Amino acid sequence: MAKKYLYLGLIILGTAFWGISFTFTKTGMAAATPVIFVAYKFLIAALVLGVVVFRQLSSITRDTVRASLFISIPLLAGTLLQTTGLQYTTVANVAFITGLDVLLIPLFKYLFYKKTVAPKTWIACIICLAGLYVITVQHGLSINYGDLLIIACSVGFACYIIQTGQLPRNISPLPVMALVMLWCGIGALCLALPDASSVWLPAEPVFWAGVLFAAIPATAYMYAIQSIAQRYLTEEQIVQAFLFEPLFAAIAAWLVLGETITYPTLVGGGMIMAAIGITEIKWLPRLAERE
Repeated sequence: MAKKYLYLGLIILGTAFWGISFTFTKTGMAAATPVIFVAYKFLIAALVLGVVVFRQLSSITRDTVRASLFISIPLLAGTLLQTTGLQYTTVANVAFITGLDVLLIPLFKYLFYKKTVAPKTWIACIICLAGLYVITVQHGLSINYGDLLIIACSVGFACYIIQTGQLPRNISPLPVMALVMLWCGIGALCLALPDASSVWLPAEPVFWAGVLFAAIPATAYMYAIQSIAQRYLTEEQIVQAFLFEPLFAAIAAWLVLGETITYPTLVGGGMIMAAIGITEIKWLPRLAERE
């Protein structure tokens, strides 16, 4: 039980790094394309984790490589979509909408692994969709392009968390995550190669400051802690801890970027967070038995 709360606290600390990193990422991308930013972020994170788990690298097997490849695909897709979406929408919108992965996880587990979805989860989904509507259509009856990308990114992150939860107990998570970071970095580099507009070595310090913050505390630390924590916490508990991320993101964007958090964003974001909170409510005994 003690380890459960320890890792829960460490993950909440990581959500602070995540939330703040949105601001660093948005300012850093002014000097390079999202793909280049993501490539450097993951490669630096892979190097950091590689140093940390250097003695364990000899234990890497074919199963470790295979598991890391399956995990890296949705993570890279979700990260690219989120990083690109930051160019077209606000940091607050990105943070709140990404939280949809909390509800997508039980739904995907139902669809792909035939695991029962509690009635309260369906209620939460309806409220969450209503909150998403309030956020995304506040400028008229159309969805902002950036918001659409963030909706797609939440699907990628949900799949990533589910894949990480399927990691066999006999495989050490940290070497797997070092490989995941490496595959994501290489994948982003491959996507950047055909783009003639790619700036491979941006001169602006703001770019490197953004990359380093996003790579070390927000990626190497967070994903390493998450992969270990999933030995003690369920996927649902992990993503419920992510609820702190929008709070940290909105505060950082307000302080650093001067972003105004609109009333619809606050209302819609509050609805999404309330919907996620509903999934933790202990219902009446008869309903609890059904869950």
